Amino acid sequence: MIDINSKINSFFIFNSTFGPKEGEELKRILFFHPNQVTADARKIQVGLCEAVVKFMSTFSSEPCEALQTQTKRYIFFQPEKNYWMVLVVRLPYPTKSMSSIAEKRGDMIQPVMMQNLLVTAYKMFRMFVGLFSDIPAEDIYTKCQQFFTPYILSRNITNDVTNVIQGINYLPLEKNSFFKVVCFIDLLEINYSDFKCIAFIYNEQLIWNGLSTDDMLTLYQYLVQSLLPKQVEKEIQGGAVTAAQRHGRFISPPDGIHTLDDIQKLVKVYLKLEDDTETKQYYLIIYRTLSATICLTVDAKKTLELETFRSLDAFIGPQLYNIASTVSEQCTVHALQNAQLANTENKFIYFNRLNLAFKTSAPINTLTPSAAIKPEVLTIIAELHSDRKSLGNYGEIIIKTLDEYWITGKSSNEREFYVVIQKKNANIIEVAEEVKQICEAQMKGIFFYPI
Repeated sequence: MIDINSKINSFFIFNSTFGPKEGEELKRILFFHPNQVTADARKIQVGLCEAVVKFMSTFSSEPCEALQTQTKRYIFFQPEKNYWMVLVVRLPYPTKSMSSIAEKRGDMIQPVMMQNLLVTAYKMFRMFVGLFSDIPAEDIYTKCQQFFTPYILSRNITNDVTNVIQGINYLPLEKNSFFKVVCFIDLLEINYSDFKCIAFIYNEQLIWNGLSTDDMLTLYQYLVQSLLPKQVEKEIQGGAVTAAQRHGRFISPPDGIHTLDDIQKLVKVYLKLEDDTETKQYYLIIYRTLSATICLTVDAKKTLELETFRSLDAFIGPQLYNIASTVSEQCTVHALQNAQLANTENKFIYFNRLNLAFKTSAPINTLTPSAAIKPEVLTIIAELHSDRKSLGNYGEIIIKTLDEYWITGKSSNEREFYVVIQKKNANIIEVAEEVKQICEAQMKGIFFYPI
């Protein structure tokens, strides 16, 4: 695991229109990390980035994305007009020995990971706080400080494929179990018409989604990276399954909903539901039984009553417990299959850009990240994934490394499939045939056939 905060030189957000006059440079800086950096040093760093952005705009209509010097790498992201987010990471000294050691140990943060960090940070901010442009100028500095300081301090980067390809791990259910989930959700929304079920998650796998794909990824990352690991830790510390865990409880707010004051603690989020034409603000209600978690929304303009939540608790708890028990049996089967895949020498990664479905032979667990794919191999996969032109709409590429790793990347119908094979003295024909067998076995014949 790489502690990203030990590698970050700085992370800041600026808007040049906030301080257009000389002497007002600090007004342009909406947020700066680390906090102990002097005002003069902040102005120098931000001023450099402003100059780079302006210089690059004379050559291209596309926003500047990156700048690298001998000691630093700058990654730029423009989420809204005039607003720039910049992540600056220290690089090893440019000597052959230091570079080879750093690369070998996976000590380098890949550019795609840095870019993903910026994009995810903004999307989280947009979901829980709102658009930069909608926040009054006098409040935006405080809002950014309150959100981004704990966010950036809590981030850790691992040399794991989930930090390179950000997707959603879906849980495939047999039809009768899925039908039970759908019936439960329909019955819930009929009896409580103000509430909309936007997500049904078992452990860290998504079963039901009621959001736009982009918002679902952000909410999914919030749940599996922040909220649920804390809940799992509490449950582990609690030992035996308590009555609250068995019958269910609200976990957002953390202490549940027992009084009117608890209702006031409900988190508000900006989301675009499947039926919506635009983003709106909703209350986010999260309920959990055993390993099953459902997320509900209700319009933030609605007046919520305590009795409604008591009734909701009584309705959801028993039914969700029964569904969780049914799903648990199937998950046991899936866990055995995944364990067999993880023990094989050949590794594969599947990603669908349309619904962000993600599947890999390496185990996915945010509490115990996988180190199954070597950093050098992961770097090649990251480059293929980020450069969509390398594979095209329908393409295939095979790469061999010096240490006898074969990396195959395939693309078709917005879907990507990567296979990593380590085999000495193999030839390209043997590798291609093995990749074909893995593809057919794992994708069940649905992959790489043009529309």
